[in-house]
Amino acid sequence: MDTLSSYTFTWTDPRELQRAIAGKPQMEWIRGIMNGDTPAPPLGSAFGYVCELAEPGHIIFSVPAHAWASNPAGVVHGGFTATLLDTVLTLAVQSKVPDGRMATTTDLHVHLVRPALPDGRLLRAEATAVHVGTNLGTSEGRVTDAAGRLIAHGTGSFAVISLPG
Repeated sequence: MDTLSSYTFTWTDPRELQRAIAGKPQMEWIRGIMNGDTPAPPLGSAFGYVCELAEPGHIIFSVPAHAWASNPAGVVHGGFTATLLDTVLTLAVQSKVPDGRMATTTDLHVHLVRPALPDGRLLRAEATAVHVGTNLGTSEGRVTDAAGRLIAHGTGSFAVISLPG
């Protein structure tokens, strides 16, 4: 039996996203991505992220536990879960940095505590900023499955940098 499947997505050139967010307040462009007024980053489009909540210092995303993200053990690859967690951890800090600056990951700690099953049900990632300073921000977050069970938790540190140009 042939079990080959396909998964396709469309994405916007990241330079277009950079132009779309240039000069906009942090929460304006984050909420723009959330409601579709601003193009999503390519990785978010590829993974199928949905932004459920965007408040200063608090972000929630969900994503289907895709079968294409499975590893040879038949569970969602830990890197998929870690990337989801990194996304919300970063945006929790990003939502509180001054306009014209960006948060970029410098350190990521992920504790995978339970496998996520590739059943198409939603994984939910939630993060909260812990500290946002002039040059460094930190946040903590968790990923849960559709039944509310903890899949992963972690923390991140982020350099707060000026945008190029």
